[in-house]
Amino acid sequence: MSLTLSEQVAQFERDGYLVVKQALSKEQVALLVERVIAISEGFTTREIPDIIDRDEAFVPLLVHPPVFNVMRALMGPKLQMESVNATRIKPGKGMPVGWHMDSHVYPEPLPPYWYFPVSINCAYYLDDITQEKGPLVVVPGSHKSGANPPEGLDHIEGQVEVLVDAGDAVIFHGALWHAALPNLHPTEERRALYYNHLQSFCKYRVDNFKGDRSQQLRESGPFYIQQMLGKFDGWHEIPADAEEQLASLQGSK
Repeated sequence: MSLTLSEQVAQFERDGYLVVKQALSKEQVALLVERVIAISEGFTTREIPDIIDRDEAFVPLLVHPPVFNVMRALMGPKLQMESVNATRIKPGKGMPVGWHMDSHVYPEPLPPYWYFPVSINCAYYLDDITQEKGPLVVVPGSHKSGANPPEGLDHIEGQVEVLVDAGDAVIFHGALWHAALPNLHPTEERRALYYNHLQSFCKYRVDNFKGDRSQQLRESGPFYIQQMLGKFDGWHEIPADAEEQLASLQGSK
């Protein structure tokens, strides 16, 4: 039984991550796998950056309803992408990714007027992820710790391996302690798309979305596509027809 939006938000707040089952259909997964293979030709690294500018098939996921609706409930309506990348981990390849977090640690004690900027990541998995394929590993609730994960440990008490099916999405807080195991499967890849979200007032850590497609969409695309590609700074007004545009983009109107 699927969770309501309020239940998804509550679970994310408690655990720091959320699995969205069947966020992508089988047909969408098949198309995206095909496109990932095509754009990764010539890459020797596990990560393929800037995939919005490499193929238009990745644009609709900027506002894909099963994830975007959760993101707006978590972060508010003024959010943007930090980066959009793909990964291909070949069979029997890849080193484990050690324990880390993607956000900064908050100062302790907190200043009285501290404002919490938030980064929330979304991984769309294009393959079934078993223990052998090297799943994402998380420590539920660690996004509230205010600390970096301990160094030099392979295992942290309470850790959970996030095993998912192709088409599932995993949304996780930037301050969540997480790691990834290596792909030890003898014949199958581990492929995923990473859509990393920030609030609109945040500056980019890196200079993304500079390709022709990104620039064209940022300047003349529908409002929420412009916003997701970083056109606005958080002081902007949301136009009256933004939701109507969004419904059209999401195919609900």
